[in-house]
Amino acid sequence: MALPQPLHIFRKDLMHLWPETLTTLLLIAAFAWAAPSGWSQSQYSGVAVLLAGFLKYFLIPIAWLVMISRLIHDETLVGDRQFWTSRPYHWAQLFSAKLLYLLVFLYLPFFLMQVFLLKRAGLYPTTVIPSLLYNLLLLTVIIVVPLTAIAAVTGTFARMLLTTIGTVIYMLIVSLLVLFLIFRRMPPPGLEYVLIGIFILLPLIALVYQYATRKTLISRLMLAATPLLIALLLFLTPATMLIDHSYQLSTAADAPKLSSLPDGLLPKASPAGNLMVVRGDVLVSIPVAVSGVDQRSNFIVHGVAATIDAPGVHWTSPYMNSIGTELGAFRPIANLNVAMPVEVFNKISKVPADVHLSLAADHLSAEEPTQWKATLLPFSVPGHGLCSYPPDDPDANPVCRYPFKTPELNFVTATLAAGDCAAPKAPPTPARMSLGSGAAFLDFDPVVTLPLNFQTQDQNPEHHYLVCPGSSLSFIEAKELGRSRLQVDEKQIVLDPLAARMPTRNEAPAQAPPQGDPQ
Repeated sequence: MALPQPLHIFRKDLMHLWPETLTTLLLIAAFAWAAPSGWSQSQYSGVAVLLAGFLKYFLIPIAWLVMISRLIHDETLVGDRQFWTSRPYHWAQLFSAKLLYLLVFLYLPFFLMQVFLLKRAGLYPTTVIPSLLYNLLLLTVIIVVPLTAIAAVTGTFARMLLTTIGTVIYMLIVSLLVLFLIFRRMPPPGLEYVLIGIFILLPLIALVYQYATRKTLISRLMLAATPLLIALLLFLTPATMLIDHSYQLSTAADAPKLSSLPDGLLPKASPAGNLMVVRGDVLVSIPVAVSGVDQRSNFIVHGVAATIDAPGVHWTSPYMNSIGTELGAFRPIANLNVAMPVEVFNKISKVPADVHLSLAADHLSAEEPTQWKATLLPFSVPGHGLCSYPPDDPDANPVCRYPFKTPELNFVTATLAAGDCAAPKAPPTPARMSLGSGAAFLDFDPVVTLPLNFQTQDQNPEHHYLVCPGSSLSFIEAKELGRSRLQVDEKQIVLDPLAARMPTRNEAPAQAPPQGDPQ
C-alpha cells in the first residue's frame, strides 16, 4: 500500500536533514544529562549549571534555527522557480509533512526530556500535565512559530539568519517603546493570553497563507504587523475598566477595613536629600493599615490607582504595579507606591490633600498547618515537592525540588539546631521562611530548586542553624478565594514627607541618639 504524500515528504526530509536532526537530538540529550547536576547545590554544580546554560541559551536554539531553516527551505516558498511546484505536491500535504517533522523531532524530544528530568528529580509528571502543555505552548510562541514563519518568507539560510537578527532587534525596539510608554502600569488580567493568541495566530496565518499562495510580500507584511498590533492593543485596551470589572469591590460586612496610619506614626518632616524623579514622576509611598480581617486572610496587591484632591488640583492615576505587595493578618501595615507627575506633586506636596486609593488584590486564605518530617531519605512536601539533604555537605539544609514553580504562597516553620545537630551549641531556635511565589515560564529544565534557608531572630550572620533529620516542618499553604478591590480614603495628609528622596553625596548619614539619652 502506497504511503500518504505527507509521509513520503517526511521520509525525504529525514534523509536530507539527518545531520541537523541528529545534532539537535544529541544536544537535547546532553542537556538532560547536565541539568540534574545543578539541583544538588554542591560545590561542583557550577560547572553543570554553566554547561546547561550554554546548551539552552546558545547551542540548542541555534540547532533548532538550522533545522527549521533547512526543513522549510528544502521546498522553498520564495520566488517562482521552485522545483516542487511542477511535481504532484499539494501545499496542504507539504505543510502537514513539515508540521509532522517538527512534532516528531522538536516537540516530542523536548517533551520527553522534561518528563525525564521530572522523573529524575523524583517528581511525578502526571501531576503537572497542564504545566507541561503550557510550556509547549510557550515554546510554540517564542521559538517555533516565529522561526518557521521567517523561514517561509526567506529563500536561504543566510537571509533567514539576517531576518531573524533584524526581527529580534525590531521586537526589542517595539517592546522598549511599549515599556517606556506604559511604565509601571498594571496590565489587565488575562491580557497575556490574548497577546499569546495574537503572537501565535497572526504568524500562523502568514505561514499558512504563504504555503497556500506563495505571496511573500503579503506574508511579510503580516509578520511585521504582529508586534505593532500587540503594541496597539496594549495602548487601546481600557485597562482601568477591565481591572475594575475583574476585581469586584468588597462590600460585605466582614470585608477588610483599610485606613491611614495614626497621625503619631506618620512622618512629620521631609527626609533630607534631593527629590527622586524618574521619567518625570515622583514616587510617593502611602502607608495604610488593614483591620477586621480573619487571621488566615492575606491580600496580594497587584495594582494601585490613586485619586488626589487638593486646593485647585484633582489628579487621577491609572492602576500602577505594586509588585505583589502583601497586606493582611501577617502584614497589617504596607506602603503603597504611587507615581505622580512632578509638576502635580510640586503643587500639592506642602498642603493637606485627600487621597483615595483603589487596590486590585488577590484574596488568599491560609489552610490548617500540616506537619512533615525531615528525613535523611528524600521526603515529600506540599506543592508536589521533594526535599533531600545534599549528599556531599553534611552541614547543609535540605534542598527542595518543585515541578515548574514553587507553591503560590507557602510558609514553613521549624525548630533549628545551632551549629551542630549532634551537639547543639545553643537551645533549639524557632525559625520561619516563605517559599514565595514562582511563576512558570518557558525553561528547558522543569525542576525548580529551593534550599530551605530559614530566618531566626538571631541577626548574627556567623551563627549557623540547621534543620536536623527528624525535625518537624510545619507548612501553611494558602488557597485563592478570588479577586477583590479594596478602597481606602485618607483625609488631609501631607505628601511631601512620603516622597522618595536621594541623599546628596556630601551628606553624612544621620546618627541615632545613644540609648537612654533624651530625644
